[in-house]
Amino acid sequence: MNFVFDLDGTLSFDGYSIDESIKEVLAQAASYGHKVNFASARSYRDSLDMLGEKLAQERVFGLNGGLVYERGELILEHNLDPVGYQEAIKYCRYFNLPFFVDNCFNYATDNEEYIPFIKMVDPLNLAQKVSADDLKNPIKMVIYLGNHEDLLADITYQAKETDLFELIYHESEKCLYLNPNHISKSSTIREVFDEPYIAFGNDKNDIGMFKDALYAVQVGRYPYLKTYADDQVEADSQAVAAKILELFQEFQGK
Repeated sequence: MNFVFDLDGTLSFDGYSIDESIKEVLAQAASYGHKVNFASARSYRDSLDMLGEKLAQERVFGLNGGLVYERGELILEHNLDPVGYQEAIKYCRYFNLPFFVDNCFNYATDNEEYIPFIKMVDPLNLAQKVSADDLKNPIKMVIYLGNHEDLLADITYQAKETDLFELIYHESEKCLYLNPNHISKSSTIREVFDEPYIAFGNDKNDIGMFKDALYAVQVGRYPYLKTYADDQVEADSQAVAAKILELFQEFQGK
């Protein structure tokens, strides 16, 4: 059985690490006949330090389904429409909106001091930071709207009109996430494997994954995810580790 885990807020509660109690349980997956997968809004690059050398060799769906790494190698990527991307960059520059863009490994940013997750970017100093115009094959763009939430409706309307982007707005971050149209964690999971899977997640971008899962466990109390969850645990490393082990045992041989 495939198990698919979100990272931030699901396995990690500080944005930098996964507790050893969880890592020890995840390391037992194969002994129960299961395969571990990770599905995150993060890039693979920004997951490496958190996962550690061994877990980073598992299948990682990064950038909300925009790319997939397995055994440390890029096996699939979905890119933003190049014309739509250039228009988004022009829009951000016109209104002086801070933004962040990832490709399969490198990144570009503008007014990065406003990007709420900037301290978690490239912790191992493996990537190249380039200009947005020079970043090849962009996959995911994040626009900070903390000072311009009044523009959210306009951006959303224009994106729907062009039908080029998949949008997710994170209210707590005040960030709008742009992915290639019709690409999400769940769509890319279906593209890579069609077997039933168990999902663990905590936030809005896990809803599609929960809908498709055989069994879904919500970590924490995000209200709009609860509708799609079969079970719920507190955002606590010991509780999450215990639930993973319980389901490893319950779904053994299934």
